[in-house]
Amino acid sequence: MVRSLALLLLIVAAAPLAAQTDVTGEWDASYATPLGPQELKIYLTQEGPRLSGHTTSEYGESQVRGTINGKDIQLTFSATDGGKAIEIRVTARVDGDSMKGTAKLGDRAEGAFTAERTSS
Repeated sequence: MVRSLALLLLIVAAAPLAAQTDVTGEWDASYATPLGPQELKIYLTQEGPRLSGHTTSEYGESQVRGTINGKDIQLTFSATDGGKAIEIRVTARVDGDSMKGTAKLGDRAEGAFTAERTSS
């Protein structure tokens, strides 16, 4: 029993840990809307799996909250649509200094999301 436990501990200790992608920094982002692309800057800070920060665009600034698991990222922020706030939910995959995925625009529409890191 002790030998089995020691072997199990050795295997667990030798197993490589999944590297967590770091997305801290400034990102130039765009997502598709029914009226055309919306461009914005996203400023992210990462603490473990939690993400926080803000966006800036021609329509103002919004707080960002999110999570990251490996290379899979989820972000939520607000935008203005016809003078009303709308929640944007992004699901994307990080590949180095770029992200690609989908932005869901409240319950109205969804479109492609892309982002490129401009600084860390």
